[in-house]
Amino acid sequence: MPGEPDPTIQYLDAIAHANDVIDFPPGERVTVGFTPRSGDTWSVGGGTSRALPAGRVSGSALRAVAQGATWAGQPAPRWKASSGDPAPPTVPADGAIGPILAGQTIGATVPQPDAVSAPAPAAVVSGNGLRREVFGFLPYWEVADTSTTFDWTVLSTVAYFSVGADAGGNLLKKNADGSVTTGWGGWTSSKMTTVINAAHQRGTRVVLTISCFAWTTGQQTTQSTLLGNATARSNLAKQVAAAVAERGADGVNLDFEPIVSGYADEFTALVRSVRSELDAIAPGYQLTFDTTGYIGNYPLEAATAPGGADAIFIMGYDYRGSSAGQAGSISPLSGPVYDLTDTISAYAARVSPSKLILGVPYYGRAWSTASDQLHAANISGTQYGTSVTAVYGAAADLAAQYGRRYDAVEQAPWTAYQKQTCTTTYGCVTAWRQLYYDDAASLKLRYDLINRTGLRGAGIWALGYDGTRPELYKALADKFLHDTTAPLVGIVALSITQRDAGFEVRWLGSDESSMGTYDVQVASDGGPWTDWRMATSATSSIFLGLDGHAYAFRARGRDSHGNQSAWTVASTATEPSLTVGGFGTVLLDGLKLRAGAGTSATIVGTVNTYDAVAITGGPVAADGYTWYEVTAPVRQWSPVDTVETGVWVASGSASTTYIAPRRPINATGVAATLADYAVGSGGTRLVTPNGDGITETVRLAWTANAALDSLALNVWRADGTLLGSRSLTATGSGPHTFDWDARVGGSIVADGTYVLQLVGTQGSVTSTAPSAKPISTEQLARFGVTVDHLPVIRLGGKDRYATAAAVSAATYGPGVPVVYLASGTGFADALAGAPAAGMQAGPVLLVTPTAI
Repeated sequence: MPGEPDPTIQYLDAIAHANDVIDFPPGERVTVGFTPRSGDTWSVGGGTSRALPAGRVSGSALRAVAQGATWAGQPAPRWKASSGDPAPPTVPADGAIGPILAGQTIGATVPQPDAVSAPAPAAVVSGNGLRREVFGFLPYWEVADTSTTFDWTVLSTVAYFSVGADAGGNLLKKNADGSVTTGWGGWTSSKMTTVINAAHQRGTRVVLTISCFAWTTGQQTTQSTLLGNATARSNLAKQVAAAVAERGADGVNLDFEPIVSGYADEFTALVRSVRSELDAIAPGYQLTFDTTGYIGNYPLEAATAPGGADAIFIMGYDYRGSSAGQAGSISPLSGPVYDLTDTISAYAARVSPSKLILGVPYYGRAWSTASDQLHAANISGTQYGTSVTAVYGAAADLAAQYGRRYDAVEQAPWTAYQKQTCTTTYGCVTAWRQLYYDDAASLKLRYDLINRTGLRGAGIWALGYDGTRPELYKALADKFLHDTTAPLVGIVALSITQRDAGFEVRWLGSDESSMGTYDVQVASDGGPWTDWRMATSATSSIFLGLDGHAYAFRARGRDSHGNQSAWTVASTATEPSLTVGGFGTVLLDGLKLRAGAGTSATIVGTVNTYDAVAITGGPVAADGYTWYEVTAPVRQWSPVDTVETGVWVASGSASTTYIAPRRPINATGVAATLADYAVGSGGTRLVTPNGDGITETVRLAWTANAALDSLALNVWRADGTLLGSRSLTATGSGPHTFDWDARVGGSIVADGTYVLQLVGTQGSVTSTAPSAKPISTEQLARFGVTVDHLPVIRLGGKDRYATAAAVSAATYGPGVPVVYLASGTGFADALAGAPAAGMQAGPVLLVTPTAI
């Protein structure tokens, strides 16, 4: 597991803006209470979402209270949605309260309501609309930025960031000189009044973030003192609840990062105390807390138990900081390092995914690097330039200027450029800079992960970092307003070779909603792709191959909303190859997967004997071994299950082999023991066991490519039930035939359609023909035998025969006996309905004359 993480962006940005001097005019009372939008089904406070009261007092009144005070006035009585607001609503004196939409700023003029009473929230999304919670942090420095825009359609929760807390559990409202802190000033500002009213008009919550960091020794002392004192915890819980209720907000977010070692239980006690105080005002206030991508000592289960927090906001960023050894994604979706997929797996193993919100970055990080190659070594510092973060707007501009590159392993965009750094010590030095960030395309992949794993929702650090650019809001709409995510589909790993010419091919699909249909194609001996199973809801089928040939398969799928995936494979290759694009088989249990090529690279997992790996890079020689970059272990191609990507494995040394080349896992070859199986030998597959000497048997033919210990004939009904079995003596190698007389267990079978299956054994190995699962539409058509006891009718004196049972046109089809009419004597009479001499009278089905 990774060690203690570096300070997070939330902390670093807070420190960077700690000395901002922002003049926040105080706001009037929030007049629009929260009402859940249609489709808001997230559990809040252990129940369903419900309406909450508007504000009690103005921002001016909140600023007037002394440090350490709880309420601006008397505590409010417990409020019920049915009782209405505690006071008649009024239009704020500091501006309009209409909705702020995408493309409008918090400083813009917005429409006034037609009446003094608060307007009802617009039901902008339905139950088919916003399908996940979208939780965006709004830092106070972005509240002050007139370029910050909101698209309430895709924002379920806005978390104002932040107001601090001291060791005694007091909110940091006043500075030492008596002036209002910037955090409290922003929370009580005119602009936040506008934001809260506008959010409530569109069914969006606004919550207050309380921060108490522990990244420095002094901060650790403050946090441990606060958490370790029950009185201080209670004091903070009361002040927080009052700050939320009086402002007309809708909940609390606790940003305690990291939690001081040994204080996890005390943090849980704080969470439960805050919940208790919020519930004492009204049910339905939201409570969340923030955690790092590495779980650390956060008490996930205890703090989210009944009476605790509703959800956890996972900071899914800062996976690389300024001191990282190599440049790379700050939010890797996959790869050899600890990534978002690993994070979700770790969290979901401890709490329900419905309690998890995965935060994504609206920023990137730049490093000075030794080259412009992917994941180049970090040389940041005074001489070459320090590592810095860049908000999304700036990162996107740099990528547009220098060219967007893409890391296919970590699934993140990046760019590289040269920058000159001048210092007194080193003079002017030019070095490469690499900037890794996330854009709309890569964020959609992360949103896909959220949808597929069933998380509560997505989070954002931070609103405003995209400026007025619309593409990140559109990405949210694409993934959370509607299902636009194509399913993951792959062919399940096939055996390298098949003992039966007819073998089962399986495919697997995964989707956030539900799978609809699949298309499966096959390529023979490296030839072109051809359709095999199209628009099928099945997830497996028997493929009837030929001995000595090889086949590759690929699949795509559609979900219940019509989203279609791409074909999972391009190559039709079927030959083993330990090269990039090829596959290998592991020959050793516990073979280590490493973050790099070499025995000193970090171990990130293991694979075991018979596991398959896909080769994505290499070979590289290091420490006496040959190394390949792989995706492992692969159980479908393309992968549907979770896999490690971009990891390295030793394939062997001069004396030992750990990885052997194998066919692609979506390909196989046929080396049939019972080959060339045929029923009817090109003639009829009709048996009429009535003793007239005509079609009394049906011939089976096959070639045994090895001597067998035993051989049996299984007789299967068309409905898939096994009727019985009989032993055969043709166990030697070479060609064989057998004439089946419609008997099994000494008795003639009833009329119907059957499949005759050969089953041979060689020690513990079993081989079959046509397949181990012989009942399918295709196998019935190719190998089905019809048994019919009724007499044969001779037509026109020729050796042309038909059974009376076959005259029903309604049953005409594959595997059903056909009435054959012959030309010649009596044929015209038959057409006219008059039977020829000796011909049985009755209805006749007319078909093309054909010899039986």
